[in-house]
Amino acid sequence: MNNNRITAKDKLVAFLKKYGYIFALAILTIVMTIIISVSVTKPQDINEPVDNEPVSFYMPVVNATIEKGFSDTELKFNETLNQWEAHKAVDFKVADKTEVYAVLDGKVIDVQTNYLKGTTVIIEHSNNIKTVYSSLAEDVSVKKGDTVKRGALIGKASNTANSELKTGAHLHFEVLENDVAVDPANYLNIEEK
Repeated sequence: MNNNRITAKDKLVAFLKKYGYIFALAILTIVMTIIISVSVTKPQDINEPVDNEPVSFYMPVVNATIEKGFSDTELKFNETLNQWEAHKAVDFKVADKTEVYAVLDGKVIDVQTNYLKGTTVIIEHSNNIKTVYSSLAEDVSVKKGDTVKRGALIGKASNTANSELKTGAHLHFEVLENDVAVDPANYLNIEEK
């Protein structure tokens, strides 16, 4: 027998000694990539259905005109306070005691009265949306904790918002997404005059 004969096994051992670390690193990289991608993907993302339906609001008031539109970058003049300011809502000019409706199903999370905004109802909806109805008459139709349906009467427009007294009777309407004010026109078919 020839002792100089190199077997396939010997070739494999020599190859692994020389290049084995590359294969080990490649396998480790693949395993780590799989572990990281699995840990980043939340189980609910895989199992929860995706809602592709757009959110459709009911109009909060009827027969209204837009007195002041939404603006978070361009300042609008507030005649009552005699100052320029961001206006992160839409003011619907209406007759005094015009009925105000919930724009979506939701839960009333607060009913409050303060000097600047007047009587205010805040409703929490699905999709991390809240709607805020201010300058309402004091005798609102809902209380904190009530569940309301889209189109349900929640109160009547008035002029209780002292920060906008010169506007007269109106609904000061805000929409919050993840507690950040957004333009209600994203959800309502309205145009500023």
